[in-house]
Amino acid sequence: MTFANTLSAARAFLVIPVIGLIALGDPSLALLGFLGAAATDALDGPIARRRGATPFGAALDPLADKVLVVGTLVALALRGTAPVWAVLVIVGRELIAVEVRARSPHAVGASTDGKAKTVLQVAAIAMLLAMAAWPAAGLAAAANPLLVAATALTVLSGVRLVLRAKQTTADAA
Repeated sequence: MTFANTLSAARAFLVIPVIGLIALGDPSLALLGFLGAAATDALDGPIARRRGATPFGAALDPLADKVLVVGTLVALALRGTAPVWAVLVIVGRELIAVEVRARSPHAVGASTDGKAKTVLQVAAIAMLLAMAAWPAAGLAAAANPLLVAATALTVLSGVRLVLRAKQTTADAA
């Protein structure tokens, strides 16, 4: 396994302590763990491009993003920190994205809006964790609109992903 792939795998596995810390009611440590895990996403791509990307890594990277985002959001929803409706929309889109990519005869890579979606999701989750860690700071006024924006971009990028996948399927026929 390449170093870039190891970073992607670590991102997926780091969701376990993040979820555990949320369940234990320690959102400040969960935030640190989440940010550490999310930081690996900024590192694995450039490393893979410099040292050689692999098909396995191309599949693992977006899957690791989904595991981290969805796992953390579900844990936050179970604690009452994230609205269930937003979590369900994001989970639904991510499941559709996995299915679309699995069924596509050609690779359907990440687009700019998909990458922006991940950045916005990470920012929203970080803000939700900070809001839970420091309730007196009044972060809800920023956290909730950020999550709404992340959810909207999640839907938009999902629609665009499905359309791109349909086009690659039509081009293959």
